[in-house]
Amino acid sequence: MEHPALHQAMLKSTFYPGEAGPVEFHETHISRLYLTHDHVYKLKKPVNFQFLDFTTLEKRHFYCNEELRLNQRLCSDTYLDVLEIRQDGDSFHLGAGSGEIIDYLLRMKRLPEGRMLSNLLTAADPTLPGEMERLGRHLAYWHRTQPPVGGDENADLERTRRNWDENLRQSAPLVENLLTADAQNRMREEVEHFLTEQAPLLRKRQSTGQVIDGHGDLHAEHICLTDPIRIYDCIEFNERFRLADRLADLAFLLMDLDYRGRRDLSAGVLQAYDETWGTDLDAPRLLRFYKSYRAWVRGKVLGFLAQDPEADAATRTDALARGRRYFSLALGYLCRRPSLILTCGLMGTGKSVLAAELATALGAIHLRSDELRKELAGLSPSSRDLSAFGEGLYHREATERTYRALADRAELHLAAGRTVIVDASFAEKGRRDDFRDLARRQQRPLAILWLNCPDELLLERLRQRRGDASDGRPELLAAQKRIFQPPCGESRVLPVDTRDEVAYNVQRIICHLANPEFLKEQP
Repeated sequence: MEHPALHQAMLKSTFYPGEAGPVEFHETHISRLYLTHDHVYKLKKPVNFQFLDFTTLEKRHFYCNEELRLNQRLCSDTYLDVLEIRQDGDSFHLGAGSGEIIDYLLRMKRLPEGRMLSNLLTAADPTLPGEMERLGRHLAYWHRTQPPVGGDENADLERTRRNWDENLRQSAPLVENLLTADAQNRMREEVEHFLTEQAPLLRKRQSTGQVIDGHGDLHAEHICLTDPIRIYDCIEFNERFRLADRLADLAFLLMDLDYRGRRDLSAGVLQAYDETWGTDLDAPRLLRFYKSYRAWVRGKVLGFLAQDPEADAATRTDALARGRRYFSLALGYLCRRPSLILTCGLMGTGKSVLAAELATALGAIHLRSDELRKELAGLSPSSRDLSAFGEGLYHREATERTYRALADRAELHLAAGRTVIVDASFAEKGRRDDFRDLARRQQRPLAILWLNCPDELLLERLRQRRGDASDGRPELLAAQKRIFQPPCGESRVLPVDTRDEVAYNVQRIICHLANPEFLKEQP
């Protein structure tokens, strides 16, 4: 049962022997945390979800001890002990003594906030590339020390299938609010295809000792880059989420770095891990699948929060936006073949906003004509050109130079195996045809995203535009419409109505790109 009076007592430093000063309080859906100057005291809530049950005193005691045992594997000097909470009349105290035991808590040393990976990422700390090398080695060494999990050869395959079935069942109510029906169906099809096709591989990895009792929740908020590195808060409440292929454990961190826009750091962790562990030829096939699972889980959890009536409006709004991005990222991992993607549309249709979100989900190179045009002229992206339509920076010769540079850069990235999004108006069919030829030369699939929306929305967006590299303005729209050649009847064109949410369109586009039929067609 809940103890409001206990909570009030725990907000005072006098509740904790030897502590002084203010007590900070944080809360999650399953725990309450009380932070003193030197320690963190963690109390489990008496809750029961599908994946955990803390409803009895005995269960909370058991899982406190499990959390202590499991986390001491990665930071033995941080997780200290499990303490009794006793009630004697109207008073509460910590540890042995008189009174009835009413709960248990876990005591930990407080780690330095300035060394938390999540905070270093927010600060764009310049030491992060080197730290990711250290972290990758650390994880490989730790994974190597974990004994293989027993079971028959199908154990990991069946556990993975069960986790995915549960995941998709729980995300189904989020369709239309956080993800599209096509996204839900596409993911279900891809998972079934992967687990059927790769079943022999998963059985092989089970039998060769690649399945371990890992961390299960390995992301930036649970990593402190001290010396030694301390990784904490592993999953104790359900071993099904912890027992997995070592690459599935690693994939959570790689996905988290991808989501935060630091695929360079994700690659750095993986390179150091591989160099320490040794070449694993299975990794390319498995990591995309495992990263997709981790991103889908995060999207689902945030979806629950977005629909929680007890959460405040700001929290729900933030969870909605972040959940959609996680679902888009999960879908993006399904697009295995590098592609060339063009935006096409009038000023104000939202080409750059869509391209940026799509690039994040796909890990694609985003080439923006507005920025490249000014780079070629030796100007900063924020500089303004208020010339009439087709003049100044936008005269015919400058535009030709810009599209040639876009094509040259796109070709380099495509040749290197990257997906490229070329963000430009592509108002003329000839320019689109030039890039069709480029896709054919590089033997890459081509998609042309034809963005459109009503004129009144275009004008409103152009009036509100501030601090952007684009020089599009309401008074130029009519002139652009006169020269715009719509891609009606052209192949490889996907119409996009930008009245819809950006995340909705991103998911719809990725489902199109991931469709096997799309990959079969010629540019």
